[in-house]
Amino acid sequence: MTDSQSTPTGIRPQQLLDMMRRRRSSRTGFLEDSNVSEAEITQLLEAARAAPSGGNAQPWEFIVIRDTDMRMKIADLYKHQLRDKLELEKAIRGTSSVSGVGWRNAPVLILVLGDPRTSLCFPLRTAEDKADSHFFTGLANATLQIMLMAESMGLSTQYVSDCASPYFSLMLKHMLDIPQELRVYHIVPVGYTEVAATPKSRRPLESMVHYERYDAAKLRSRDYLEKFAAEDSIQAKDYDRGGERIRG
Repeated sequence: MTDSQSTPTGIRPQQLLDMMRRRRSSRTGFLEDSNVSEAEITQLLEAARAAPSGGNAQPWEFIVIRDTDMRMKIADLYKHQLRDKLELEKAIRGTSSVSGVGWRNAPVLILVLGDPRTSLCFPLRTAEDKADSHFFTGLANATLQIMLMAESMGLSTQYVSDCASPYFSLMLKHMLDIPQELRVYHIVPVGYTEVAATPKSRRPLESMVHYERYDAAKLRSRDYLEKFAAEDSIQAKDYDRGGERIRG
């Protein structure tokens, strides 16, 4: 079926694919004075609510944070907890440069939480074998759907995973009255930006797809992976992460 042909949903596949390819985390340029309406935030949360989850457990909860003082406290907390990260990078890799708080001015933060007790929704063996896997997959699905919906609406997003670290998450629980039973997953800053982030390269499709059985000739060597990490990943010296850089 080509993009010009009708589909049962009425959605043009190529248009959706182009949007997915265009989406990129925005680490700078958020316009604090450009309002994101309640209706827009509700649309993002409805997209998250529609996400698939193992056993239909729906482990997610969301805190929408608009208060300027609280947003600044969270940004400062993020910057503070980078000290350990910088120390590790410097001690082991010999460098100490990480992304800064380019999302500080995003007018809305969506904090994604998860409730591990939803493993009660699974059959007993599934709960024993794969409860953690299903838990994190569900939260990842909800987060991605927020980001894709935001892209379709002309909004920029990023996901901030450092908030799940022990120090950061405990501080957030204290600051935001989050029950002990819940786990902090990601922060998603949301807003309009001055300049859209540039999409990054992706590996060729033929290099990662196998038919009927695994093609051993496509297994990437250690040398290849080290070269990829040094040239194409966020570890690359010329990788444009956007936003400020923090160095130890």
